[in-house]
Amino acid sequence: MSVHLTGLARKDGGICLSWSDGLESVLMVRDLRITCPCAFCVNELTGQRMLDPTTVHADIGLKDMQPVGNYAYRVLFDDGHHTGLFTLDDLRGRCQEAIA
Repeated sequence: MSVHLTGLARKDGGICLSWSDGLESVLMVRDLRITCPCAFCVNELTGQRMLDPTTVHADIGLKDMQPVGNYAYRVLFDDGHHTGLFTLDDLRGRCQEAIA
């Protein structure tokens, strides 16, 4: 990835991500939780999403985001879920989709 993440901030029930090329976008915490890529949320063999979106509260919050190496962030949600790794490429793609 030629651009890199330069900033993270909480904003309006979401996370504002800023990138070195000037792109800035807010990703909603609930959307991240519903689309978590971890093995608890997605069947590793079939790719089928196992998390029922109706079980995720509308006001779910973010406890923390922790960098994992130079390639991802582990997102800790206030519902106790903490196993999802969101790669920087994935986060960048989500930011581009959010402003499109």
